[in-house]
Amino acid sequence: MKTYLKLYFFQYLLLFFFLSLPAMTLFLIPLVPFLSILFLAIYQYVRYYHHKLNEETLKFHTTISLIVLIALTISLIFSRGYLSSPAWILFYITAIPFAPYLFGVIFIGDYMVCFLSIVLILFSNILFISFYLKPVHYIKKICLIILIAVIGMGGNKFLYQNSQSQRYKGGHDFEYMNGYSSTDLSDYTPYATNSKLVTLKEPSSFIIEKEADMPILDGAEACYPVYSAIAKAVYKDIDSLERQYQIDYQYTNGKIVTFTNTSVGYSRLFNGEIDMFFGAKPSASQLEEAKSSGVELEYTPIGKEAFVFFVNQKNPIDNLSTQQIKDIYHGSITNWKDVGGHNHDISAFQRPERSGSQAMMNYFMGDTSLKEPLTYEMLSGMGGIINEVAQYYNEDGAIGYTFKYFLEGLHQEDHVKILSIDGVYPTSENIKDKTYPISTYLYCVTLKSNQKENVKKLKNYLLSNQGQYIIEKTGYCSLK
Repeated sequence: MKTYLKLYFFQYLLLFFFLSLPAMTLFLIPLVPFLSILFLAIYQYVRYYHHKLNEETLKFHTTISLIVLIALTISLIFSRGYLSSPAWILFYITAIPFAPYLFGVIFIGDYMVCFLSIVLILFSNILFISFYLKPVHYIKKICLIILIAVIGMGGNKFLYQNSQSQRYKGGHDFEYMNGYSSTDLSDYTPYATNSKLVTLKEPSSFIIEKEADMPILDGAEACYPVYSAIAKAVYKDIDSLERQYQIDYQYTNGKIVTFTNTSVGYSRLFNGEIDMFFGAKPSASQLEEAKSSGVELEYTPIGKEAFVFFVNQKNPIDNLSTQQIKDIYHGSITNWKDVGGHNHDISAFQRPERSGSQAMMNYFMGDTSLKEPLTYEMLSGMGGIINEVAQYYNEDGAIGYTFKYFLEGLHQEDHVKILSIDGVYPTSENIKDKTYPISTYLYCVTLKSNQKENVKKLKNYLLSNQGQYIIEKTGYCSLK
């Protein structure tokens, strides 16, 4: 047995060392499994030719292959698909001879393909040994080995794809606007051909003619249609200016009417890169960043909005109390039956920490702490693994939150319904008179140190009849 273990260890270690090292250098790691299988086919034939293959060899390699497959399955189940989980130690121990290949995968990041490739290589080796020994006598065993390998690899792939780590990846990944938006905002750009921007019925009462005098704008994803429409009304020839800039710098989102979302936009405001930010109030970490930057913020409410909670449209629950929501997100209530629904676990989704809706959620929770959010894994540069907050996934037991316009105006989720809170539904009337308990404001945020004349004038314009008209028609509630 010791001889076989040494053979297993050194055979694969040397094989993958010599294959993976040049492959990493040439960035050809994905070819390593194919080269390995080819090498093993030749290697086992040479051993067979020299009478070094026997039934004991076959039994040993079959046993090792099954152990690795079982270890992979166990690690996958107990890790729930999270590759950073310590549960993977079991698999790593059994796959030690493949260490050079595992290390090489760091550079491409496709870990699960790597794990399944190792199983494929091991079972391919068994097939070669079986074939060279007695292809007729071992035909049933060969078929059984193939069946086990196919079921094992297919089952593990299914488990991984349906694990919590991978299942919630569908949330709001940044697919649009050069990676900053989960929504296709192209129809809301100042130069859009099929523009969805609100326009005035009469000429704007305020016009900024020179490009150098135009305040630079940025904001939250849901606010882009507002400040883009404002710019289209007030900034002379902004459509041609931004269109030309987009042609010259296609990987940016505007020169004057910019977009980098809440997370990056606030940092740009603190650094003086933009003049006005549109969205919700900053999060605690963003306030700390502002303090570290030595800036003071000025908040100008320009519209009214509702912070809403929503569930799958098949969920029988239509209303929750403020306290029930806090208990759900604190972790005190974990089943819908505790609030009058079906006997079903609650999946309470959160939003990324620096997003506007997460900042609002923290304000809403007050002194009540939020439980650890559901997460999924994402591969960063050089194959590193980071955990990201999993956003709403429309399963039966799910609950999520956002701002009403983001959900309805930008059609963020399908087949969901907004809940009443404390018996009040967020209609426009209930938002305007603040009957809805989680009514809030849409803000234009500036630095107190920014005393540009046109920044002041544009803020006044936002509060004028024309500014409020654009805000209302976009989908928010006006202040008036």
